[in-house]
Amino acid sequence: YEGLMAAKTKEVKALTATVETKTADIGELGVEIVQMKEDLSDTQAALLADTKFIEELETSCKTKTAEWEERSKTRAEELVALSDTIKALNDDDALDLFKKTLPGASSSLLQVSVSSKAMRARAL
Repeated sequence: YEGLMAAKTKEVKALTATVETKTADIGELGVEIVQMKEDLSDTQAALLADTKFIEELETSCKTKTAEWEERSKTRAEELVALSDTIKALNDDDALDLFKKTLPGASSSLLQVSVSSKAMRARAL
C-alpha cells in the first residue's frame, strides 16, 4: 500500500506540474492571439490607408501626365512658330521689305539727344 501511495502521489505531482505548464501555455497563447488580432486590425487599417493613397497617387499621376502632354504640345507649337518666324525674317523678300521701310542708312530709330526743355515737358 505504501508503494502504491508513493507512486500515485508522484504521478499526481507530475500531472499537476503538466497541468500547470499547459495552463501557462494556454494563457500565453491567449495573449498572443489577442496581440495578433490587434496586429491584424492595424495591418488592415494600414492596407486601407495605403490603398487610398495609391488611388490618389494614380489620379495625381494621370493629371500630371495630361498637364505635361499639354505643355509639351504647346512648347512644340511655339518652336514651330519661332522656326517659321525666323525663316520669314531671313527670307530675301523680308530683307527687301526692311530696306524699303527704312529710308536710308543715316536714319536711326534711336534718340540721340534730348533737350532739358523736352524733359521738363515730358515730366509734367
